[in-house]
Amino acid sequence: MMQRIQGRRHRSAVAAALVLAAGVGLSACAGGSGTPASSGEAQPPAATSPAPTPSAAESAEPTAAAPEPLAASRPVRVTIGDVGLDTPLIETGMRGDGTLEVPPGEEGSPASWYDGSPTPGERGASILLGHVDSLSDASGAFFELHDAQVGQRVQVEREDGSTATFEIYRLDTFAKDDFPTREVYYPVRDAELRLITCDDLGQGNGSFPNNFIAFARLVDA
Repeated sequence: MMQRIQGRRHRSAVAAALVLAAGVGLSACAGGSGTPASSGEAQPPAATSPAPTPSAAESAEPTAAAPEPLAASRPVRVTIGDVGLDTPLIETGMRGDGTLEVPPGEEGSPASWYDGSPTPGERGASILLGHVDSLSDASGAFFELHDAQVGQRVQVEREDGSTATFEIYRLDTFAKDDFPTREVYYPVRDAELRLITCDDLGQGNGSFPNNFIAFARLVDA
């Protein structure tokens, strides 16, 4: 994770541009323009298609009966009140080279929902992406995500006026060449959420070779 200085992580002078190489499970973070790496040729499996076998995330038993998934509605804001994360959401999609588009890197830019995944609250794994830093050396939309803990609530406000509330059940860091494609993108039985940002694992040198992912499941709608 980012190096901590007086209780906060060091803010790199160069923005971390999150790039997910879909299909082959690669993930990379690059400074500056956010130009995608040329890797990954296939779109991630559609989250609404049947899964041939349960993923690791799917097989984890929830502590209580999951609420019924919601109808589709675009997300407009995500918050994790316990850590101060609060950002609007825009839509991003898939580039022609098979990598995911990423949110803008300028100061104050929002996080994004990947529009090839279910909307938050629908059945399946919904994908939210956010930078940890910005181009102007200030915190990015998901800067506080590294402070999240298992059991904390994530609230997603939706275009139809409803709020989907998720509970984090797993936090993990993965090397860019070992991205858990199945666990992130493959279908799950209930409504789940994946929040993805960059991670330098304390290197503090402006490089972000890893991704930090929060896995959450719907607990209230």
